[in-house]
Parts: sequence; C-alpha cells; structure tokens
Amino acid sequence: MNPVRTAVSNWLYDKGPGRYYRPAYGHIARAIGLSEGAFLDVGCGPGWLSIQVAAGRPDLDAVGIDRSPGMIALADRHRGGHLNITFREMEASHILYAEGTFSAAAAVQSAHHWQDTPAILAEVHRVLQPAGCFYVYEADRDQTEVPQDWIERRRGWPPDRVVRLGWQRFGMDAEEWGALRAEAEASPFSTVVDDRHGFYRRLVLTR
Repeated sequence: MNPVRTAVSNWLYDKGPGRYYRPAYGHIARAIGLSEGAFLDVGCGPGWLSIQVAAGRPDLDAVGIDRSPGMIALADRHRGGHLNITFREMEASHILYAEGTFSAAAAVQSAHHWQDTPAILAEVHRVLQPAGCFYVYEADRDQTEVPQDWIERRRGWPPDRVVRLGWQRFGMDAEEWGALRAEAEASPFSTVVDDRHGFYRRLVLTR
C-alpha cells in the first residue's frame, strides 16, 4: 500500500474504531484478569488492550507486537510514560522472545489478517508459560445487537449501523470462525474452548 494511504488509514482507524472500542478492550482486560507476570498482545494496533491490561498493575509487564510501524508509533504515543508497557514492530509468526516468557496472550481483531495461522499459533504456544492462555477475539458478522457499554460514543457517534458495518467488513462469519477453530484444535495447545464475550466470538487456548 502507498505509504501516504497507509498513514491515513492508520490515522482513521485510531480516531474511529481505535477510540470507540476502548470500553471493549476494558472488558477484555478484566476477563484476562492478570495482576502480575507478562502479557503479550498479538497484533496490538494502536495499543489500547495492552494499556488496559497493564493499567495500575506495576507487577505486570505488557508487550504489544504489530507488523505495522505506523500502528506501533500510535501505540507508543498512547502509552505515555507507562514503563511497564512496550510496543515492538514484529511478525507474529516469528516472535522474538524466549520460550515461556508470557503468562497470557491475546489477539483481538487480528486473526482475520493472519496469513500463516499454524505458524502464529505455534509461536504463541512457544512463548507462553505452562497453563498459560491465548485469547483470540473476532467480531461476529452475524451479531446484530450492539452491547451499549462496550462502545464509547460521542454525541451519538458511532451509531449502531456503523458499528455493525465494521463487523461485516472486518469480522468472521460462522464458516470462517469454524476454520480458525479447526486450526486451533490442530495446534500444539492442549485445550481449545469456543465461546462468546460481548459481541465477539472467542477462543480460549490453553498451553
């Protein structure tokens, strides 16, 4: 993609979904529930999940990785002075951390971008500690109800129709989700739980 178009796209995402999904990231961070150790955010985008996970938890280190240098720049800007949050440009299929580094990991709205899902699942499995969990979230294209406390609205924006349009463009339908679940079940993870959280489909993979 043209660098200018990429920069504009990153900016629009940051000012749009990157902003109004912040309550959703809060719900996800609370569900993960880490208070110490290390957390990996796979495909961190503008960084809000890592920031929510690490907020007020000095004994926890959050690391967000993304292949986009523009997104990493945005995430670094949002991080401010928090010393327990790190963002690094990195491919999820080649994670530059040692085996057993992280207590938990998550990928929110990034799995639909994955080009080599088995390699990514194997890498996340490698860097997780024993019994560590990998939470994979994708918006449900078939979902129609918008949970109101999962979206930040300013003067009524975004309306529900805009939120649902985003799910249609960047979520997964039942067939796509089934394919992802099948790859997870074929991965090194010991257990795979398929459930829902908010408007998301969720897989919880345990090492």
